[in-house]
Amino acid sequence: MKYKYIFYTTVWGIKMTGEQFVKLCYEEKKTILAEYFNPNSSSVVGKKISAITEQGISKDDLYDLLNLVLKENYYTLLLGLDGEASLGNTQITYKLYDENGNLLNECGELEAAAYRYFVEE
Repeated sequence: MKYKYIFYTTVWGIKMTGEQFVKLCYEEKKTILAEYFNPNSSSVVGKKISAITEQGISKDDLYDLLNLVLKENYYTLLLGLDGEASLGNTQITYKLYDENGNLLNECGELEAAAYRYFVEE
């Protein structure tokens, strides 16, 4: 089986686990959505959302749509890293390591955590 290696750092000096990695991805999704829908957002997406909602598109419907898109994308990416889905039409297992060489994701760990955070949410 082929493996690709990706290195990530520890969080606050604590050895990161696959579960923690997925949780950070989930928190990032929430942060991104909050920034996009902040009326004072300086992001290109935030400005586009403001322009669209000024034209009468429901902000709630747009939020629901973007939340769904981000959830599905994060979920697919995390499953792809775990070897449970393809990324770019290639399905292989990736191993994630922290900066000290500690393995973050035992096979299936990202998939299980991703399901809890992005599907059961």
